[in-house]
Amino acid sequence: MSINTGHSEKSGVTRRSFLAGAGVGALGIAAAGMFGCSPANEEKPKASAAEEGSAPAASTNTTVEMTETVDTDVVVIGTGVSGLTAAISAAEGGAKVIVLEKLDGLKKVYAHSITAVGTSFQKELGEDWTPEELVAFWNQYPDSDSFMDTDAQLFAAEHSAESIDWLIEHGVDIVGVTVPPTNPFQVPARTFVTSADRDGVKAYLEPLKAKAEELGVEFRFSTEATKIVADASGAVTGLETVSGDKGTLFNVKSLIVAAGGFGGSSDLLRLYAPHTPNCSTFDGESKGFALLQAKTVGADVVAPGGTMAYFVNVDGGYSDNAGQGLFVNREGKRWVNENLYFLDRAGIAYKQGITEYWALYDSALYEQVAGQTGEKGLESGTIVKADTIEELAKKMNVNTAALTKTVEDYNGYCEAKNDPEFGKPATRMGRVFDPDDPKEYDLDVIDKEFTLLNPLATAPFYAIDMTVQTTALSGTTGGMRTNTDGQVIAVDGSLIPNLYAVGESANGHLIGYFYPQSGTSLCMCFCFGRYAGAAAAANATA
Repeated sequence: MSINTGHSEKSGVTRRSFLAGAGVGALGIAAAGMFGCSPANEEKPKASAAEEGSAPAASTNTTVEMTETVDTDVVVIGTGVSGLTAAISAAEGGAKVIVLEKLDGLKKVYAHSITAVGTSFQKELGEDWTPEELVAFWNQYPDSDSFMDTDAQLFAAEHSAESIDWLIEHGVDIVGVTVPPTNPFQVPARTFVTSADRDGVKAYLEPLKAKAEELGVEFRFSTEATKIVADASGAVTGLETVSGDKGTLFNVKSLIVAAGGFGGSSDLLRLYAPHTPNCSTFDGESKGFALLQAKTVGADVVAPGGTMAYFVNVDGGYSDNAGQGLFVNREGKRWVNENLYFLDRAGIAYKQGITEYWALYDSALYEQVAGQTGEKGLESGTIVKADTIEELAKKMNVNTAALTKTVEDYNGYCEAKNDPEFGKPATRMGRVFDPDDPKEYDLDVIDKEFTLLNPLATAPFYAIDMTVQTTALSGTTGGMRTNTDGQVIAVDGSLIPNLYAVGESANGHLIGYFYPQSGTSLCMCFCFGRYAGAAAAANATA
């Protein structure tokens, strides 16, 4: 699997020097004051505490003595989809491979569908979306071109169908494709490639682990990577780990960092995700090994400043992907075209520093679209109702005059069937799953007309509280910069010998400050996991 490694000199990618230094205490003061979870109104993240040499310590458990030494060709850190894919690819390349995981079992995976183009499943449906069109879709958002390596994105898109074939060949049960139910208005309509099991561990990790073991890959669980070891020339030669009170030094010819992102570290979320307000740690997630080790090995870091997150009602209230309601911010003012794709709306919210908004409905529309989801929210107060807009404003804790004017203006747009403020259409045809089709995986969809400009006319009126939930899509964007072989690129643009990174440890240049579409991360993980594993094996066995 030989590929072009020329992306190391790509000039269009902005290098972010958010490199790890020393001093947890300094970060607690500097980063919390600079970023905290406050709104990010700047075009790009400000210079961070890390740029001044103040960030969390680059390694942990450094006092544990290395009592065991293991020599091997390739070590892979992490048992996520990218790590297992890389391990299999490296083993098939003839390398002796050891996979390390700090958990006592396989890492969590929250997704089951993959963004891809050109697969046999899609060709059967007559879909002709090109890799170039997929890349354009990934980069249609503001500021994306200042961070994204579009050549690497194109590489992933071009090899996405190949990734699907590879998964099938390696024991993953891919059953076909399904339409994205969260985006009924996608034009042209596209599909996800979908696994048979919606549990990501069962769908991907278990069959891939079984294949890896069949190929002789060794797994060591409850083993935490603590420090990347390099020689005087900067070439990576090993990895220090801790398992209980035992320290092990792995002497390696190639090291693949697939250790996940930084969602388990509140300090790193403040520092590297300023665009995601109300940032909270993801339970059980990685704590930023790739970011913390970057400075020790001289790796370049790309940190767009966000996470994989979106807005939800914490009590399961109606999320309104179609945008049939009126959305207002904490000032009682409308802030977006509600009909935009829900991840687009999230990105706009991040840029505006919005941590919370309210979705408003009158009783007629609420009963039609949201009533079945509202009981718990009405009891807890995350959904409020009132007989007047003024009373509703008080329950929402927003400015009464501002909300009253917003509703009056919006009702006028609805009556005129014209939204001069944000351009939301009065009606729009969209695709939805056929509710009468009993099959779980089926492309049968029906066209439905959505009325999008709906006045708040009939009391009582309802407001659903929507907050950014970083646990909704548990992932982060930001890590070591790499080329398409997964080779880690140094700050000076050179390649760091023997070091590779994939998955959330190296996705800053592939995914922007907010997540463009479900399935994108899996597309990147499977593609670059395969190529990094092959390159690492070739390097180790040369």
